[in-house]
Amino acid sequence: MLFIRLSSIDSTSSFLKQWVQQTKAHNAIGVLAEYQTNGRGRMGNAWHAERGLNLTASVYLGNISLQNNALFEINKRVCLAVLDTLKPLHIPDVKLKWPNDILSGNKKIGGILVEPILRGNTITDVVIGCGINVNQTGFPELPCATSLRNVTGETYAIEPLFETLAKNIEHSVRAPITENKRYLTSLYGLDEVCEFERKDGTPFLATLTDVAQDGKLVVEHSDGTQECFEEKTLVFTAFVRCR
Repeated sequence: MLFIRLSSIDSTSSFLKQWVQQTKAHNAIGVLAEYQTNGRGRMGNAWHAERGLNLTASVYLGNISLQNNALFEINKRVCLAVLDTLKPLHIPDVKLKWPNDILSGNKKIGGILVEPILRGNTITDVVIGCGINVNQTGFPELPCATSLRNVTGETYAIEPLFETLAKNIEHSVRAPITENKRYLTSLYGLDEVCEFERKDGTPFLATLTDVAQDGKLVVEHSDGTQECFEEKTLVFTAFVRCR
């Protein structure tokens, strides 16, 4: 894998997309930026991080050749790669919050964004944005955020952390199968009665039971009926202030 280190860039994912258009010399590229001026999360959300204190990066993988309905499979594999990277650091109570957040306890420490490159109905390449709060200690406007340093008291070298993460992402995405069971058992709120809010703000209680193959969250109501939700159509009430 080719690694590129940048001082400042608008978006590492945008940089990678432009790079790939100009050259086909590498099938795996990792780009780490000290600072992003226009970092992006899912559904157009912004990603904010202090200069030099966090992991703000993207990974490009070519020659993927998966059907376009496998996008959430890639999302799951990347989430598991993040877990594999954090496990040796002994980060407490690490969980995946559907669809793309990484938690320590009930605080967000990171997130991922998978953007496919399509040829017809086939995903030929992917650009994966990664954000992990590493050494930043204050999040005055983000009540649900924390960092690796906050939860362990340790300071981390960001570049080797990213190199490990990028290699784990490539290994996981190129694996022949998705570890669906491990993904499910790592989910925040699995098999628990959780408080949710619908898109219109209506609250309800339901048990989180599964994530469908297309990425929809599956919950079961007290009467035994199940309901599926697309991204952005509901939120966990505990994280409603974090949207």
